[in-house]
Amino acid sequence: MKQQTINSEATVSGIGLHTGEKVTMTFKPAPANNGYKFIRTDLETHPEILAEIVNVVRTNRGTTIRKGSVEVN
Repeated sequence: MKQQTINSEATVSGIGLHTGEKVTMTFKPAPANNGYKFIRTDLETHPEILAEIVNVVRTNRGTTIRKGSVEVN
């Protein structure tokens, strides 16, 4: 399967669907074989969570992935 990435960085902001909180997401081009990765820049250590099935902890009303005590919904 061919891999693709975006040409340049793109940022979107809005209100979270289930939380009602203001969120900002930035999409960045990735190198080959990188996969999807979420980086929590709102936390001091900027932890990264890979979007892999082993990190899925909940799927009700959306998908939640976790690494340690850090989650992304």
